[in-house]
Amino acid sequence: GLYAPSALVLTMGHGNSAATVNPERAVTLNCAPTASGTHPAALQACAELRGAGGDFDALTVRGDVACTKQFDPVVVTVDGVWQGKRVSYERTFANECVKNSYGMTVFTF
Repeated sequence: GLYAPSALVLTMGHGNSAATVNPERAVTLNCAPTASGTHPAALQACAELRGAGGDFDALTVRGDVACTKQFDPVVVTVDGVWQGKRVSYERTFANECVKNSYGMTVFTF
């Protein structure tokens, strides 16, 4: 093919680790050949991931978001394929506001 596949499933649930959390939300994100999926901002999320080289840890907190210190942990998982390479990622955030403050659109679902 002309492009390497990029197809991801992202989940979110409340708790400390993916092993003990039941996903409350799950979205799909396909970035090749075009952006699609059930992610609410697929086009922007794909562009953001391309800009980060597919590195979810490179999505850093934005300075324009003020979140409370409330501890209500949420776990985000990402599984699938990014530009032909297998991806399995997990990250725990202190609360949902903090989750949404990382990067611009990838984690906002």
